[in-house]
Amino acid sequence: MTEAPLIEFRQVSKFYGHGEATIRALDRIDLSIARGEFVAIMGPSGSGKSTAMNIIGGLDVPSSGEYLFQGIPTGSFDRSQLTLLRRHMLGFVFQGFNLLARTSAVENVELPLVYRGMDARERRERALVALAQVGLRGREGHTTQELSGGQQQRVAIARAIVTDPAVLLADEPTGNLDTKTSIEIMELITKLNRERGITVIMVTHEEDIAAYGKRLLRFVDGHLSSDQLQAQEADHVL
Repeated sequence: MTEAPLIEFRQVSKFYGHGEATIRALDRIDLSIARGEFVAIMGPSGSGKSTAMNIIGGLDVPSSGEYLFQGIPTGSFDRSQLTLLRRHMLGFVFQGFNLLARTSAVENVELPLVYRGMDARERRERALVALAQVGLRGREGHTTQELSGGQQQRVAIARAIVTDPAVLLADEPTGNLDTKTSIEIMELITKLNRERGITVIMVTHEEDIAAYGKRLLRFVDGHLSSDQLQAQEADHVL
């Protein structure tokens, strides 16, 4: 039997507003993403790419159509079930890092495990491992203010992967970083995809960042305008 897609949209639409003021953010989107893929998503503002990411992340629900995760329709999920989906299957990385100020790197990384109810010793051990995996061994006790932008994004990535998620959702992960740091962050995300098999879905406005994805989706006016595989180069130069 063929394995079901990890993520699947079946004629997914999303509307906001009513009557003549209705905005059609997504219009009958069909999409499937297999386990282990690295998918980049591009499109102008208002194209629907962020709406699609919000639905994948369980932060929003379709107005019509079906969103399936691991072959299971999520349309009947209540708020608590969507929370469990996010908590156990998804990791989030944002442009703005979204770290707690005046809190150490290891405490920031522990936070998703606190929500899981994990005991203090185990979550500290797992957080230290995650920080080591993103190259921050020795920085565990540093607060947000004591870290560079690139280091803060590494903490955010460690926080996203500490739960061992099936999917890493990255929304403009290099948007606040300089060129050199952007390359370092993208190499780290690529390594997590290749070596740990984490499915990566990334929104970006930058063509050079999108080139790290194995597959590129382009959204325009609520439609999926193109879906193409990308040639992978040994080295990326921004």
